[in-house]
Amino acid sequence: MKKLLTLLFSLSFTFSYAQHKIKGEKLLEDFDTLVSELRLQHQGLYNYTDKSDTDSILDSIRNTLKNGKTYLEFYEDTRLVIGLTNEGHTSIDLPKKQLIKLGLSKSFLPLKVKFCDDHLMVVQNYGKEILDLKQGTEILSVNGRSIDEICNKIYPLIPSDGFNVTSKNEWVGGIIFSLLNRLAYGKSKNFVLEVKKLDSSIIKKIDLKPVRLSRFKTKNALYPKIDFDYKHFVFEQINDSIAYMSIPTLGTDSIDYAQTYQSYFSKVDSLNIKHLIIDVQENGGGTEGKENLLFSYLYHDVFQKYKRITMLPKPYEINKEDEDYIEDKWALKGDTAYRGDYTLMSDYYSNLGFKHPKEHLIYDGKVYVLISGKTFSGGAEFSSLVKMTNRGLFIGEETGGTYEGNVSGYAEYVTLPNTKIEVNIPTVHFQMKVNPKERGRGVLPDYRVPEKPQDYLNGVNTKKEFAIQLILNSKASEL
Repeated sequence: MKKLLTLLFSLSFTFSYAQHKIKGEKLLEDFDTLVSELRLQHQGLYNYTDKSDTDSILDSIRNTLKNGKTYLEFYEDTRLVIGLTNEGHTSIDLPKKQLIKLGLSKSFLPLKVKFCDDHLMVVQNYGKEILDLKQGTEILSVNGRSIDEICNKIYPLIPSDGFNVTSKNEWVGGIIFSLLNRLAYGKSKNFVLEVKKLDSSIIKKIDLKPVRLSRFKTKNALYPKIDFDYKHFVFEQINDSIAYMSIPTLGTDSIDYAQTYQSYFSKVDSLNIKHLIIDVQENGGGTEGKENLLFSYLYHDVFQKYKRITMLPKPYEINKEDEDYIEDKWALKGDTAYRGDYTLMSDYYSNLGFKHPKEHLIYDGKVYVLISGKTFSGGAEFSSLVKMTNRGLFIGEETGGTYEGNVSGYAEYVTLPNTKIEVNIPTVHFQMKVNPKERGRGVLPDYRVPEKPQDYLNGVNTKKEFAIQLILNSKASEL
C-alpha cells in the first residue's frame, strides 16, 4: 500500500509538470548523481546482469538527456534506472513538499484491475456505470494496444527481484495499471477498450471517459469489495487431519507474532493435525526475524540460513556508530562490510526478543505452502527456508522474492540536486545459503495454481481449495 500511495502521489505531481522542459545539463547532473549513488550503495545493480551490459543501457539512457526532457520523461527514465537494480525494495519518489501541488487533470482510466491466470480483469469501476463493463469483465486492449503490448512497455518501470514477472503481474493490479498507462502513453481524451465476458468469445468495444485521481475513493466505487481469508490472520480446522493458517504479513505492529504463532501451533498440536496448509500468498514481508520464528515451528534444528550478509563501504561508514550496527557486529573487511556470523543462523530473531518454540509445539507433519507473486521479502525468505530444508510442498505461483535472497534492510535516502527526486536505496544484501539452478528466480511451485477468475469474483481461495483436494486425493489413494 505504501508503494501504491507513493507512486500515486509521485505521478500526480509529475503530470502537472509534464510540459516544462528541463535543461540537459541539469538532467545529466541528476542522472549521474543517481547512478553514482547506486554504484556506491546498492549491491543489486550488477548482481544479476553483466556490468558491461548494464552500463551500456545506462549510457544509452544518459545520451537521451543531453537536449533536455520534460519532468515526466525524466521521471520515466529514472524509473528505468531503478528497474536495472533487479531489486523490488528500491523506490524513487517525488519531493514530499511538492505532493500537495497535484494539479490533476482528467486523464486516468477509471478502473482497478487484476491479473487472474493471464486474464486482465476489471475488479472496480470509479467512473460511470456501463452495461458491458462489469466486475470480472476481461480487458483485451486499451486504445488499440493489446494488454501484452502495454505490459511490455510498463513492466520495466516496476522494479522487481531478479528476473521475476509474477510480482509485476501482482503489483500492476489495483490502480497502478491506470497510473503507469498514463505515464507511458500520455494523456487521452477517452479510452476505447476491447472487452469480453469471461465465459464468452464475443468481443465488444466500450468508450470510457478519463477521471481525476481523486475519483479513486471507496465512496465512488460501483462494485462490492471482494475479501479473502488469505488477507487476514486466520486459523481454520478443515477436518480431523487438515488445518489451514494464513500469515498475510510480517509487518503489522498490532499483531503479537510470538503469541499468534504459539496459539496457532498449540491448536495444531492439540488437534493432532497431519496436514498443515500455510498461506503466505499475500505476505510481502515486514520485520526481519518474524519469518525465522514462523519457520522454527516447522524445523527442530538450528542451521545457517545465510551465506553472508553484506553492505558496501559508504553506507557502512555513515552508520557504523549506530547501536544496532554495533549489536549485529558489522565490520568492514576490505571493500565490503559483513554482519556478524551469529546473525546468519536460522534462530536469529533480530532485536525482537523472540524465544525458540517449545519442543512439543514444533510440527512434524506434512506442510503445504501457498505462494504467489506477492510473496516477497520476508514472506519469500520464509518460503526459501522451507525450500532449502525440503520441509514442504509449494502450491501457487513463483514467489515475488528470489530464492537466493534480496537487497533490503537498512536504506539510505538520496535527493537528486535539481529535480529533487528522492531515491530510497536499500543497502543490506541478504544472501541465502542456497545454490539455485537458475539465478534471479523465486521459489517455484511444485503445483502451479494461478488464481481462477471465477474463484476471485466469488471470494474463493483457489490455492487453498487445490491444496485441500490434493490432500484428500492423496489420503484416498492410501486407502
